Amino acid sequence: MKPKLTRANWKQSRPKDAGFSLIEVMVAMTFLAIGLLGIAQLIPMGMAGVTEARVRTNAVQTGQAIVDSLRAADYDSLDAGDFSESNGRFTTTWTITDNTPMTGMRRVDLVTTWGPDTNPRTVTLNTYLTRNH
Repeated sequence: MKPKLTRANWKQSRPKDAGFSLIEVMVAMTFLAIGLLGIAQLIPMGMAGVTEARVRTNAVQTGQAIVDSLRAADYDSLDAGDFSESNGRFTTTWTITDNTPMTGMRRVDLVTTWGPDTNPRTVTLNTYLTRNH
């Protein structure tokens, strides 16, 4: 038969290390808070990276649209020279060079630029056009 637990013998039957002290809980919460604050500081950096990737993708799509229109155009209607186009967010410039790298081919070097004048971002696309593309 199990002895009856009374107020007098309750402290003796309870293990001394049963549970956490308030200090231990506070120390654990402090470490958890420091870790969460460190992770929270990474969120804006991650969002900035996502935004930069989206803008870069849009810049590539803008340049690719121009390359696609040049490919769709009649080869003889394309003149060599420097060209530029701006849609307000991106400025795209391209150069068409005749007979490069060989006779009967045209090289197209395209640069799409965006961002502040002090630190502009660019994407470069290069392609070659032939009569039978």
